[in-house]
Amino acid sequence: MDFDYDVIIAGAGIGGKVLGLKLAKAGYSTLLIDMKPREKIGLKVCGDGISASYFDKIGIPKPQGDELASVIYASEVISPDKKHKLIVKGEGYTIDRLKFEQRLLNDALKSGAGLMDETSVLRPIVKNNFVHGVVVKNLKTGEVREIRGRVTVDATGQAGALRIRLPNDMILEKHIDKFDIAAAYRDIVEFDYDPGWGKESIYIYLSHKYAPGGYTWIFPKGKRIANIGLGVQPVKNGPTPVKLLKKFYEDWNIKPSKTIHTGGGFVPVRRPLSQIALNGMILVGDSASQANPLHGGGMGHAMIGAYIASMVISDGLERKTGILDINDLWPYAVEYMQADGAKNASLEIIRILLQGFTDEEINFIMKERIVSGEELYQIESKPKESGGVWSKIIRAVMHGKFGLLNRLRIAKDLYSKIHEAFENYPENPKDIVEWHNKVNKIVKEARDKLWRNPVEHTYLK
Repeated sequence: MDFDYDVIIAGAGIGGKVLGLKLAKAGYSTLLIDMKPREKIGLKVCGDGISASYFDKIGIPKPQGDELASVIYASEVISPDKKHKLIVKGEGYTIDRLKFEQRLLNDALKSGAGLMDETSVLRPIVKNNFVHGVVVKNLKTGEVREIRGRVTVDATGQAGALRIRLPNDMILEKHIDKFDIAAAYRDIVEFDYDPGWGKESIYIYLSHKYAPGGYTWIFPKGKRIANIGLGVQPVKNGPTPVKLLKKFYEDWNIKPSKTIHTGGGFVPVRRPLSQIALNGMILVGDSASQANPLHGGGMGHAMIGAYIASMVISDGLERKTGILDINDLWPYAVEYMQADGAKNASLEIIRILLQGFTDEEINFIMKERIVSGEELYQIESKPKESGGVWSKIIRAVMHGKFGLLNRLRIAKDLYSKIHEAFENYPENPKDIVEWHNKVNKIVKEARDKLWRNPVEHTYLK
């Protein structure tokens, strides 16, 4: 069979570009496809923050020059009553995402990757339970054509443009439950006065009053420029993110002199999809739900997913001719799920737990120093080593708040169970259905026992 490319990557977001760069450097013919014009690829609404650790892991140069807005050394998590905070240390960056991603795109193209911009991916080409490529439409000319490849990658973001058009019997999860999506809205603003926050920290404000089921953020991008926004769980009767952000400005007396950019979108905030590899195709980034469920950050996880995928795809293309099948691509899923996927799965339990906390309970936890910034970091990044932290938290609330204590005990148990399940992600694709059902049972228990509607316990008391 003739192929136009070794690898076709639908979506030239950060994950798609890293994957395209790595594969092109390895000598494989690679095509990136994106709906945006060449000069606007990378222009996306997000918090613009990323940890420094990802760049060391995958060997991509760190943000520099005009790509870099601020170097960040800590996250300050602020209580609903504004009286208490947790400081979580760690180096990261706020970036000019367009300039950073344009650099990645240029590097990929210089390494030999091809690009079709202003092109819409209409559907995957599926024959005999294999993805053979994609059908695309040139948005400038209207031309529709088929492009065939040995591996096809869905890196189209939360929408999953290819994933949702697969036959039902090819993939376990085509659509993402609304419960597992955050609606986000943010402004990039400038001030003609010193707004009073340091440029070396980012600020996370926990309060269902402004962000039911999520949080509000201030990410400095230099001394007098900031990315200010919020993410909410889109539940029935909830206020719109735009109105909530306006209220946040008013109550916090934030008065920018200029709005540079504004916009919103949707982010998956759940464990990774159970199946991210199939015959002829893989999922990367938000299309695979690889974003952090606790804060919605997806850039670093997309980079990690793309890096692992590049090694597995390179190995498969080197070993055999023709389309790579599910067994060739499955090691990508195994490696991602057993490490980064396992951490994100644990954080989904924390996300559900936090959405069920009232503002008063969050105030209590922070006032009584039930958990420190270092311990919060350990729960987020080192699930296997966090048993002692959980035990300390439970002891601290043992005398006084029985309802909170009971939910914490349940959360500790489910947090450990789901992490263990992901660490034992099946090595054989034939075992995925049984594993998927086991994980869904854990998540259902978390929803049933930990979650409470954040709108109801904040606005409808």
